[in-house]
Amino acid sequence: MKVVRADRCTLPQAFWRAVELQGLHPTAVLRHSRLPVTLHHDSEATITTAQLFAIWRAIEALSGDAGFGIKMVRETSTATHKLAFLAASYAENYRDGLARLTRFKRLCSPDELHCEEGNGHAVFTIEWLPGTEPEPALAVDASFAMLIELGRRGTGQSLAPIAVEFERAGPSTDLHDAFFGCPIRFGALKNRLVLASADLDRPFVSHNPELLQMLMPALSEAMREREGGKQLRRAGQVGAKARLAERSSRGG
Repeated sequence: MKVVRADRCTLPQAFWRAVELQGLHPTAVLRHSRLPVTLHHDSEATITTAQLFAIWRAIEALSGDAGFGIKMVRETSTATHKLAFLAASYAENYRDGLARLTRFKRLCSPDELHCEEGNGHAVFTIEWLPGTEPEPALAVDASFAMLIELGRRGTGQSLAPIAVEFERAGPSTDLHDAFFGCPIRFGALKNRLVLASADLDRPFVSHNPELLQMLMPALSEAMREREGGKQLRRAGQVGAKARLAERSSRGG
C-alpha cells in the first residue's frame, strides 16, 4: 500500500541550534517568517512546507550569507545533529548510512531523497509534494551538504561528489567550490547530486552496531506513527537516549 505523504514538517532543536551557531536568533527568523516567535521551543509543533520554506528564506534574508546552509551542516557536531544523521552515522558503510538518512529524515519533512544508480554513478534528487513551490537555495544546499558530510565523517575520508547541479542561477561561491570540490552547474533542469557508486561501499569507521540496535526499533515505530498521522513524541525520546548512550560510550 502506497503511503500518502502529509504536508507536515517539524523542526527539531538540532535545526535551531545550528541556526544559532551561525549567529542568528530563532525568534528573529520566526518573526521575519511571520510565524509564532516561540515555535522553536516546541520540537513537536508541525508546520507546512510553505512555512518551512518561509523560514529558509528568512534565514537567507537575515544572514545575507549564500553559504549559510552548508555551514549549518558542516559546523554542527555529529552528536548534536538531526536524529536521522546521528542514526545514519552508526551505519556499516556509506550506502547503508544514506539509506537510513533517506528514510528517517522523513520524520521531520515530507520531501523524499531518491537515488538512481547506473554507469558507476549514484544520482540523488529531492522530491517534494506535488504543487510545492521551488525549494529555497539554502535548503537545497543543506540537504546535499548533509549527504556529503555523512560520507566524510563516516568514512573518515575527504570524499567529493562527481558533480552538483542546481536549478537556480549562479554564480557559485568560494565556499560552494571548496565544500563540494567538484564541477557545479547552475540553471539545471533539476537539483542533483552525483556520487561515485564505488564510494558508497566504503566502510564507516563510526559504525556502532550496539547503538543501531538501540535506535532502529524506536525509529521504525516513529516512522509508522508519522505515516499513521499520530503525534511524534517517540523520536525525540529516542534521540535523547541515543545521545546519552553515545556520551557514555566515549567515557563522558
